[in-house]
Amino acid sequence: MANPDPLRARQAKKRRGKPGDLPALLRVVWAALLEADAVLQSTHGDNPELCLKAVHAVSQCAGQYAKLLEIGELEARIAALEAAQGPGR
Repeated sequence: MANPDPLRARQAKKRRGKPGDLPALLRVVWAALLEADAVLQSTHGDNPELCLKAVHAVSQCAGQYAKLLEIGELEARIAALEAAQGPGR
């Protein structure tokens, strides 16, 4: 059965957007890390609950950033190995 409203389907497809890439995700996580660090530096023990939340956010962001860097390095190494192997293999 044909699509009864192809215009709407095409518009929905256009709105979906492109999938993100690793460098864009790294920038977002880095910005979040900097923001969490700024909150941590500004608390100075005035608000212990906010300080603890900021410490947690910094540690979470740092861990995710490190994993993303590792993934990026592995992808680059795999691409280099594939390129060295040459075409046809």
